[in-house]
Amino acid sequence: MTAQRGDRFPALDGMRALASFAVVFTHVGYATGRSLADDPVGPLLARGNFGVTVFFLLSGFLLYRPFAAYSFGLRREPRLRDYFVRRAARIFPALWVAVAVTLAFISTFPSNWTNWASYFLLIQTYNHHDYDGNLGQLWTLVVEVSFYALLPLLAKLVGGPQRGPDAVLRRHAAVLGAMVVATQLYNLAFYHRVITNLQSVLWLPNYLDWFAGGMALAVLTCVPAETRALSRLRRSIRIWAGSGRSCAAVAAVLMALCLLPLGMPRNLAPGLFWQWTAEHYLFLGCAFFLLLPLVLGHPGRVAGVLGSPTATLLGSLSYSVYLWHPQLMQWFQREFGLTPFKGHFLPVLGLTLGSSLLVAAISWYVVEKPILAYSSRWLRPRHNAEKAPIASPVTQSS
Repeated sequence: MTAQRGDRFPALDGMRALASFAVVFTHVGYATGRSLADDPVGPLLARGNFGVTVFFLLSGFLLYRPFAAYSFGLRREPRLRDYFVRRAARIFPALWVAVAVTLAFISTFPSNWTNWASYFLLIQTYNHHDYDGNLGQLWTLVVEVSFYALLPLLAKLVGGPQRGPDAVLRRHAAVLGAMVVATQLYNLAFYHRVITNLQSVLWLPNYLDWFAGGMALAVLTCVPAETRALSRLRRSIRIWAGSGRSCAAVAAVLMALCLLPLGMPRNLAPGLFWQWTAEHYLFLGCAFFLLLPLVLGHPGRVAGVLGSPTATLLGSLSYSVYLWHPQLMQWFQREFGLTPFKGHFLPVLGLTLGSSLLVAAISWYVVEKPILAYSSRWLRPRHNAEKAPIASPVTQSS
């Protein structure tokens, strides 16, 4: 028995919710100045942006897994129309509502049709229209949708199962390795001023390796038992996955290192190349070890909590919590006369988190869930064999 249930990994819903809450905590921490305090809480709040790393790994895992399963002959090739329709239905309706309400009623910044269009199309970091701090969190969605567009091309580079599982696994490793190298080359080009656009740090190439981490987990859950390529590495990873406590300990150590001055400055000042790189890969390692036992290990007490009905609901709400919390936080600060960076962390946190969950619940039940249900009915039903659950490596080897 594994952490997988059919073709789902229930514990990932809870992880998505925790990642969303971490981002809320860090934004409130910075907005109230609490993240700058020289105590154990300040650095922890400052590193809540680690939730973005978890988001990107989750996207890499969940979206690449059907393509990885096809490459090993475990299911039919995913239809691109279905893939893009589902992605659009999940991302854009809730986004458009949040952007429209924010720009029309909450934001104090002047806006024009170009700004509206930029946010609606998620191109604001490419055309320099991401000026509104109420919507600053949306840069990650620009990265996400860019990854959505790239993912089928990466899957095409790997190809189908005709070559055999060993050759397919090596191709996966080559593609994932190239993504990691591309991020480092891009980062070096930016810090050596070969790339001079300051907004380029918010573009997809700077985060390809985080997505590659999630994609690697997806591949590992699909490798057939008879595959011999990279057997020692896969065996070691499976041993680690079987010990949730060991993975948690490694993740805790990596996060503890992030709390030291190894990472980016807590005062939001520009960091040095080595600071960005250290924090970037400590975050990647931490997220990888947190997710590893949830997708390749055996279900335990923690996985049970993360996959509970409450955690599943919070995971469903997490997207809109992410969409709405900055503008609600800033609105409360204005309305109650709370000067930014001057304290009141707990009141602002309570108001922000509570109102975000309320708005997210309305968004989920009124906008997101109905549209997702409609899009599923609209898509032509697939063959039963194509919709069958993807077999897990544990199941295959038992």
